[in-house]
Amino acid sequence: MRDIHQILVEPHVTEKSTKNMVDAKSGVYQYVFKVKLDANKHEIREAVEKRFSVKVDTIRTLIMRGKIKRVRVVAGKKSNWKKAYIKLVPGQKISEFEGT
Repeated sequence: MRDIHQILVEPHVTEKSTKNMVDAKSGVYQYVFKVKLDANKHEIREAVEKRFSVKVDTIRTLIMRGKIKRVRVVAGKKSNWKKAYIKLVPGQKISEFEGT
């Protein structure tokens, strides 16, 4: 397996991901991470479990296509990146995201 830091790039914290972080009914926490484009679900699961000492229930991944940006007359394209939605086992959470 590759190093954890080669798989998990950074947490993807937005208003939407923060709002959907906890399910009020079941108390299940879901976190969003930017991961390497070539990382698979098994590697992502092992990296999160090892880094944060939690149990992962499900992982959903998607590839975000890079946007086309223009600077005057020159058009360029930002690179593609991969997003992973990680749902934890009920009763577990990552304390680093709680701000406590």
